[in-house]
Amino acid sequence: MRRSLKFLSVLAALTVVAAPIPKIHAQDAEKPGLGSPAVPYVPTPEEVVMGMLELANVGRDDVVYDLGSGDGRLVITAAQKFGAKKGVGIEINSGLVNKSRENAKEAGVGDRVQFLNQDLFRSDFREATVVTLYLLPRINLELRPKLLSELRPGSRVVSHAFSMGDWQPDKRVTVDNRTAYLWIIPAQVEGAWTGTLSTQSGQSIPYRMQIKQSFQNARATAEIGGTTVSLPQIKLVGDRLSFEHRQKVNGQEMRVRVNAQVVNNSLQGTAEVLSANSTETFAMTGTRASTNQGG
Repeated sequence: MRRSLKFLSVLAALTVVAAPIPKIHAQDAEKPGLGSPAVPYVPTPEEVVMGMLELANVGRDDVVYDLGSGDGRLVITAAQKFGAKKGVGIEINSGLVNKSRENAKEAGVGDRVQFLNQDLFRSDFREATVVTLYLLPRINLELRPKLLSELRPGSRVVSHAFSMGDWQPDKRVTVDNRTAYLWIIPAQVEGAWTGTLSTQSGQSIPYRMQIKQSFQNARATAEIGGTTVSLPQIKLVGDRLSFEHRQKVNGQEMRVRVNAQVVNNSLQGTAEVLSANSTETFAMTGTRASTNQGG
């Protein structure tokens, strides 16, 4: 492996304004990328391999892709010790690909892993739920748009040693004096949303929401019933959007807690309004009216 979210006015907390998410475009088909080995082969220590797979929380439902897979040790370990249902290594060096296939057969996981002799910039890894990297800072940044655009929300990316520039990791750990970084691919939520908040009695309150995001983070303002409220922070973890907002209404401290799932151009979840002596829960639905997501 190479270095390679009884007072309806409070619910105004639902229109979002934030820093824009970077444009996401697939790599140019003519990009040389790793057409020749652009990253020297340096094996990742076994302790770090284990730490990376633990950080990604690899399990039996995962498809693990290792970009720049070297002798295949990470993909083989994912299948052999973590039970991943499939592992794929992408490697530009044909000799290392052959060695990886031999190693997989010896480890008894040849039926669950495969190694492709490909340029990783031209490879299709959309089926991956976990992607691992040990490349170089420049290569990580060049790969970033491809990772963000092709991987499904909730997929995990783990890099040994090198970060992703201004895309801050969701978590980082130190293993054997080396740093491993974890990113969870966020849903793209940028755009104009309209929806309703519904009570159990069937009452519906319309809202408007304008979202802009910066990777897995956003800050917000909201508009409903003629009231506008600022929201300091919205968090995206995969396709889950959440935030909490505090506001005084008629002198009483209220807390609004939103948890919703975003799937393509739809949103569904709950908005809870909590006070000192009551809790009211609203069903929240929404539809994206504009797909100008910064994508």
